Amino acid sequence: MFKLVTDIRRRYRFGLLAIAILISTSAALIQTLLYVQKGDAKVINIAGKQRMLSQKIALYGNALIYHEADSFQQQHRRLLEQAVDQFIAGHQFLIQQDSEGNYIYLNESLQAHYFLPPTALDAHVKRYISKAQLLLNSRENYLEIDSSLFASNQLEALLTKLDQAVKLLEQKSVHKVTLLAVLEMMFWVIAMVLLLIELLFVFKPMENLITKALTSYKEQKDYAEQVNKTRERFIARTSHEFRTPLQGLTASIESLDIKEEQKLAQQQALYCANRLVVMLDELLDLQEMTTGQWQPKLDQGNLLETLKQAIAPYEYACHEKKITLSVSLSDSLNSDFITDHPRLQQVVAELINNAVKFTPVQGRIAITATNQGKQRLLLEVQDNGKGFDELPSDIQDNENRTEQHFQGLKTGLLRVKHIVKALNGDIQFFNAQPQGAKVVINLKFVSSPGTEQSAKLPGTLNCLIVEDNPLNATILGRIIKHFNYSFDVAENGLIATDMALHTQYDVIFMDLNMPVMDGFKAIDIIRNEQGQQTPILVVTANTSNDDLQRVYELGANLHVYKPISADSVEKALSILFTESSQG
Repeated sequence: MFKLVTDIRRRYRFGLLAIAILISTSAALIQTLLYVQKGDAKVINIAGKQRMLSQKIALYGNALIYHEADSFQQQHRRLLEQAVDQFIAGHQFLIQQDSEGNYIYLNESLQAHYFLPPTALDAHVKRYISKAQLLLNSRENYLEIDSSLFASNQLEALLTKLDQAVKLLEQKSVHKVTLLAVLEMMFWVIAMVLLLIELLFVFKPMENLITKALTSYKEQKDYAEQVNKTRERFIARTSHEFRTPLQGLTASIESLDIKEEQKLAQQQALYCANRLVVMLDELLDLQEMTTGQWQPKLDQGNLLETLKQAIAPYEYACHEKKITLSVSLSDSLNSDFITDHPRLQQVVAELINNAVKFTPVQGRIAITATNQGKQRLLLEVQDNGKGFDELPSDIQDNENRTEQHFQGLKTGLLRVKHIVKALNGDIQFFNAQPQGAKVVINLKFVSSPGTEQSAKLPGTLNCLIVEDNPLNATILGRIIKHFNYSFDVAENGLIATDMALHTQYDVIFMDLNMPVMDGFKAIDIIRNEQGQQTPILVVTANTSNDDLQRVYELGANLHVYKPISADSVEKALSILFTESSQG
């Protein structure tokens, strides 16, 4: 990139310099032409004036000779003297020389005209001046002076020579102007040739360089976008492949009827399964944060229950490590508040998980949560581990460290800070005394109106489960039975579209990735070909934003991610039928 900029700058400067030189030279030539024209005009004017002065000398000379009245003679004498002085001055101006003896205003033709036979204008002028001066020096007997020089034929000869001198001076001036005009035209041609050269060898190659660079950058951009899309598809596919068996694993563990002494093992299994789900959510969130697509999803929920659910899975980990877990949650949190409850749970879980990692055996972790004025949540997580080597004040600095308080997939701190900021809060990190780490979250939220009641589900629903995985279909069927709803199962989208055409269902639970016909095509047929408005709830492990946007464009009403639970299904159904009753 910098090499391209340097090359363009060099070529551009060369082109500008060449054009500047040509413009400056042309301007100098124009100024020279104007100066030459101004000087030549003065010389031609003086030469032309010589003709008039020669006529005045003849006029006043003859008047002085032939008028006898003293008053007229004195007047003519004075006028003759002025004309002679001007004539001499003009002649000396025209034939003046420089310090080296070269004539300033006379070229070879003019020199021959002034000094060589047959014209010898200089000698003729001097004789003319001499006769006029002789007349001026005489005080009387003017008739005795030879007046033939002032005769018309003699005067005509002098005027002819003076007129020829003017023409030669004009020719000299025209020659100079023509020469400068030719030079000006030459420079114009050179400028055009230079511009053509610049076009071919400067700007055209520069255009090619820029085009090549832009093409290269576009290829790199396309490649980067393709890599991002591939990464997104990989993350979505990985999430899908993991969430599907996790659905069955979580449901199976929860449904086990075990002895009391095995409860701890069940709790351990649930903890491990939940950690896998958290890591999948972590990857998904990181992908959305990187592309700028992540947005909090605000909903209403009990804040105390949200915090308890986030803390509960780590009781086993603390028990295994013999860590004392102290939890102090204010009773004032036992109310409904509007926030992104799942993401808040992720933040709390991330903080507790890292506290467990860095707290020594038989250590202590304290979790405190209170609300301030029903407007803010103050959450503190403190441990007596090794603390922070350096306070993580900057995301990027700490993201690249190999030793840090936040480990796992190396995305924990980034996600925590991003989520807290999106929820209009701030997070602070301290080293506790005498040792350990302390994280304080100050989160702004909105409390729900006390008069609001949670949405009630319909008493009866006839549901269609579209799922190719028998275990997932069984788990979802078990949840639907829990609400005393009836249901049918379709193994793929083709069967589902046929069943939806012949049976009236109240809600359709639609998986996306299925053989024969996937959920995308099935939604399209149900909505756009069959024209049905049955609520469609997408139940999927596919976390791709593009795919989710596509299902909504096709006509889906809502989606939930696998692994599902009775709470997630209940919340989704309440949203569907609340919107339906309001619409």
